[in-house]
Amino acid sequence: MQAHIVVKAVLLNHALGKALLLRRNPDDFGNWEGPGGAVEENETLEEAVMREVLEETGLSVTPERILYASLDSIHRKKVVFLVYLCSTTQEHVHLSGEHVEYRWVDKTECESMLHGGIARDFKKYGVYGLEW
Repeated sequence: MQAHIVVKAVLLNHALGKALLLRRNPDDFGNWEGPGGAVEENETLEEAVMREVLEETGLSVTPERILYASLDSIHRKKVVFLVYLCSTTQEHVHLSGEHVEYRWVDKTECESMLHGGIARDFKKYGVYGLEW
């Protein structure tokens, strides 16, 4: 099995006590998710998550640690997700064309907005037990 590697961020702003969710373009499912994307050649995982968050949101982040890894199928391709806990002190987001909306959410809002594999993974890997 060959799989693509994608880094994603659970991006927290501790001053707000909230996490950032992005809504994908409706042509691409329209689901809520954290920022992230593919790892490029000659790039570390931390560099990839910082670059992807910056590209998708305009925010500079600090990767703190890997929270979890998961495997999923997207468009009939196997994808390994490496999900990082990241933090930022910024709050004004500049969206790329990949997403159409963003929200800084508390744990209750986050839990109600996420669906599918990401919702299961957030519960399974204790994301809601973290200090936001």
